Amino acid sequence: MAPNRVCCIHIFSLTNCPHSLLQDAMKDLLCDIMLSIMVVNAMRKINKYILAGVALPAVFLGTLYSQANTSERNQSVVGRDESRPYLIEVFAPNGEKASTARGNSLAKTPFFVAVDLGIKPHEKDRFEMFPPIEMSLGGKITLYETPAYEITDGRKKLTARSWAKTVGELLAENKLEIGVDDKINFSPDTVLVPGMKIIIIRVAKTTVFETEPINFKTIKTDDPTLDQGKTRVTERGQKGERRYAYEVTREDGVEVLRVLKKTEVTREPVTERVLVGTKPAIHTACRFNDTVIAAAIKHNLDPNSLCIRMMKESRGNPNSDGGQWKGLFQYEEGLWQSVSAKAGYAGASIWDPEAQIHVTAWAWTHGYRGRWPGS
Repeated sequence: MAPNRVCCIHIFSLTNCPHSLLQDAMKDLLCDIMLSIMVVNAMRKINKYILAGVALPAVFLGTLYSQANTSERNQSVVGRDESRPYLIEVFAPNGEKASTARGNSLAKTPFFVAVDLGIKPHEKDRFEMFPPIEMSLGGKITLYETPAYEITDGRKKLTARSWAKTVGELLAENKLEIGVDDKINFSPDTVLVPGMKIIIIRVAKTTVFETEPINFKTIKTDDPTLDQGKTRVTERGQKGERRYAYEVTREDGVEVLRVLKKTEVTREPVTERVLVGTKPAIHTACRFNDTVIAAAIKHNLDPNSLCIRMMKESRGNPNSDGGQWKGLFQYEEGLWQSVSAKAGYAGASIWDPEAQIHVTAWAWTHGYRGRWPGS
């Protein structure tokens, strides 16, 4: 304050001042009176922020306005700086002071004042202001950073900022529901701690079906009307099907458990039925085939072996006469009479082809096969 102003505003020395100085002093005095009125009104508005019976410290107001008043008086007639001085203190979620910032701002909210002063607040951060920013007086802002939590939800990860008190409140705030079978590493009523990592394992239980074929059975039946070595399918077999029901448990999409719950046959197999030919069949040169086959069936012989021996002995000629040996299989008279009688053909002619074939078939199955070496 200029010396002449000090002289003029002294309440007991106004009459001793020059007229021009007195006029200036009156203007300054009037300004001071108006300023005092504004301060009183301001104190009335912020009385809820100070303790009862405690006056607003003159030092704080002096510091608050000194820079602003000095700046205003140095402005040109063209315009004035309307920014206000602020002090911002930032506190981390754990209660420790994280940073401090000073500067001027024209912003109308603490959030944007912080932005102007180089701080990057989160939309959920909390602010305290003294005096209220609506008074446009500047002041002190306290910023409380929102606690952050890491949530792993299945295969998704997110960082959640919240003032929630418990895990359950945080999940509800982020619209995360825990299913009956889901798993979580903290109970819903666990009190949150800044930086806590919450892990949710999504458990899904589904029923999975698997099938396997059931092989059919084959029943073979001898058929004497069908040539030996041949078969005929009378009923085609069909595979059945067996189904297994499993309860599959997956955690975050990965199968961790499979339990068999049910087994059932969904389709019965159909038995295949096959006729197997037992009727001897001739595949070589022969004569009197029907008789040979009949004899072979009766005595369970391969008709081809009879044919081969017949053709070798007589070339199939029932009247073949080798002197001592006669007929299709070249019998001696004595042997023929003995063996034919035993075979049930007593008195049959040695030249009879049917008798020779049946007698020979009997003889081969009753110890006489050695009579025809190589048979």
